[in-house]
Amino acid sequence: MDVVVALFRFALAAFALVGTQEIWLHGQLDGLLFFTNQSGFMLAVVMIWGGIASLLKRRQPPAWFKGGVTLFLVITGLVAYFVLKPEASDAPQIAFGLTSGQIEHQLDPVLAFVDFLVFDAHRRMRGRYPAFWLLYLLAYVVFSTLRGVFFPDLAYPYGFIDRADLGWGGLGLNVLLYGVGFYALGWVIVGLDRLLPRHALLGSAGRHEGAGERWPVRA
Repeated sequence: MDVVVALFRFALAAFALVGTQEIWLHGQLDGLLFFTNQSGFMLAVVMIWGGIASLLKRRQPPAWFKGGVTLFLVITGLVAYFVLKPEASDAPQIAFGLTSGQIEHQLDPVLAFVDFLVFDAHRRMRGRYPAFWLLYLLAYVVFSTLRGVFFPDLAYPYGFIDRADLGWGGLGLNVLLYGVGFYALGWVIVGLDRLLPRHALLGSAGRHEGAGERWPVRA
């Protein structure tokens, strides 16, 4: 079963890299400004790491990293569905009849969440992780805002953090609202981790020595 887990993870890493190919293949480095693409690269890293660990029965990626990537992918999917404008109907298909938007906004988030539920060892996360993950969001917003302030001719990556359009008050309100949602979803990930069986539902994660942290559940 570990071979199946590894193949699933390698396939998901491949999708993550295909979805971000305009950056690493075509050199469009401004794509790194987008949270979606940053999450895609982190997904590729954690899936390759986890796939190799499953094959070799070695230590899995640490819970703070795997949980964080899962959270970022869930947020990517939810924001794309509820906030962002639909992808253009004529968007080019890049693999298996799918567009980059379909891969990054729909396929990757769903498969990353499935991997977390089914293939991960659980009961490894600590109560401080949601706040730790929230720091990433705040750092992202601070960077995007400073970039817009010092380089006003450059576009903001997302309209809901566009200070030039929203003003400082609107930006602050959005950061507060999205931050609360981000933090709450982080606790959903931690809560699921504490409810699910310690050992992976499929595969040997958590069963063999070195599968990952086996910390007691505490804040």
